Amino acid sequence: MKKILSLIMLCATSFVASAQIAALSEVSTDKAYTLYNEHYTTYAVYNSQKSTSLVWAAGMTSPDHTISDNSYKQTPDLSAPSSSWMIVEFRGQWYVYNLGAKKFMAVGYDAEKSATASAKLQDTPVAVEFTSNGNGGFYLRSYVGDKNFLCVAPQLAYPISIWTNSDNGSTWQIKENSNVEADYETCIQKLENAFPEMVNLTIDARNGYMWSGSSNGALPNSIRKGQDFTFYVRARAGWNCNDGVIIKHGTEEYVVTEIKPGANYTMITIPAEKVHDDITISATWERDDTYTNARVLSFCEEFDGEGEPTSEWWKRTERQGATWNRWCSNSPLVVYQEGGALHCRAIPNPDRSTDNVPMITGGVKTQGKFSFQWGRVEARIKTIPHRGTFPAFWMMPADNSLGWPNNGEIDIWETIDNGDVAYGTVHTNWTYNLNMGGNGGNMGGIDYSLWHVYAIEWNATSITWYVDGKKMWTYNKSSDQNALNKGQWPFDAPFYIILNQSVGNGSWAAPADESFTYETLFDWVRVYQNPEHTAIEDIIDDPKTSSASFYDYFDMSGRKLTSLPSKGVYILDGKVVLR
Repeated sequence: MKKILSLIMLCATSFVASAQIAALSEVSTDKAYTLYNEHYTTYAVYNSQKSTSLVWAAGMTSPDHTISDNSYKQTPDLSAPSSSWMIVEFRGQWYVYNLGAKKFMAVGYDAEKSATASAKLQDTPVAVEFTSNGNGGFYLRSYVGDKNFLCVAPQLAYPISIWTNSDNGSTWQIKENSNVEADYETCIQKLENAFPEMVNLTIDARNGYMWSGSSNGALPNSIRKGQDFTFYVRARAGWNCNDGVIIKHGTEEYVVTEIKPGANYTMITIPAEKVHDDITISATWERDDTYTNARVLSFCEEFDGEGEPTSEWWKRTERQGATWNRWCSNSPLVVYQEGGALHCRAIPNPDRSTDNVPMITGGVKTQGKFSFQWGRVEARIKTIPHRGTFPAFWMMPADNSLGWPNNGEIDIWETIDNGDVAYGTVHTNWTYNLNMGGNGGNMGGIDYSLWHVYAIEWNATSITWYVDGKKMWTYNKSSDQNALNKGQWPFDAPFYIILNQSVGNGSWAAPADESFTYETLFDWVRVYQNPEHTAIEDIIDDPKTSSASFYDYFDMSGRKLTSLPSKGVYILDGKVVLR
């Protein structure tokens, strides 16, 4: 009986010019196709009366299969667009587009984005993987997973779901459908709108800032090819971009010279015709020696080297008993400079025979090499959210003789797990041991796939946190002497800088995913101070008659120069020199 009904079904649809596709190389962009399941004698269709978001089934006639909805049995109208599909290759991936719904098929369960395990129809294109079964049929899925294959499921509330490719209902035949006209232009336009061609964007802003016009201010990692791109630049008061902003696209270069001075921002638009190759935007701001109140750049690390960061300013964070440092390692795999950034990582331990911990983590600090009291400290950072992540940009006191947290701790930026939140916190005897509260703030909506600038402004009476120039919160020094006596403000002393990638243990950040590689990138770290707060004796013009050679000059990070540029800010004999 089953065979007879199958023959009837095939005869009923024999008017279709249904040449079967044996390989995707045979697919044409000017033809429509059917998706047919021989085991269940059914077609995958769009049924707007049943669901506008799920792939449906039609034509199922085999009596030995449980069918919970008679609509599965309805004979498919193979002359209708809702029964026809386009199979399109776009930039090396395949997409399945229903001509009736004008939507794309997405097959399977995406653990990061979807809570529904099904075959979906949606406006957003999702690539579909086709695997041949060797007998003229194909398995379809969009997401990796053994149970993510397109499968007929007549016993379920929705007839086409997902299951393993070992099930007979997971094998699909692709057949031409000459009754429906293909619509390649609409399909490809939707794909191009969803996945515009992009060019990479690289930013190198020395001592200044660049940001986009978006609400979060972060510049993207790539921009749309052939479209105007607008961004903004500025620096701190008393710092000027004398040589302009240099924009390189491919082998071409042009310079925007009309940059407003100091803290005034300048809007720059790169015209569409110049957005055709990867773009690098670079600019250097220099201190204006005529602006007497301009802050001094007392520490600057751009991480332009390769491998281990310079030992002149950095040393590794040691393994101790706290959550953040319990798996710290000196391995070059967890701390290194590459591509103009410091990479701090937490990775599965590659060799437990010599170090029996499940993961090794990396961090660096300036302890004993650089510390400062008051000013602005900031870093440009990008990270990867994941369960258990616990990276940080923070500071500890150079003198910790009273023990933690009595001498204080300043957490400039932290984030945890899969969240989009930036946290800023202080720890003191007052806030931690006495639990008097008011020790932290946060800001949500952070896209951690982008670079962001995290900063604090620290002075004798307050610490204020910023994300991309937007205020997060302020911790103020108390006017109550009793609170001060109990350690409410231990922040009138030098602190050093720590950068690290650690993992949680469940107390705040979730327990570490010990099979995952965590990574945080630090583009640069800078400290600006009022001249009177630096360790520098004075600021002078370059002594033209000095007998000092350029080997006696140091940059603002304390590194000895091997040549002396024609202009800039340097240190000579403990004094800032302006050339």
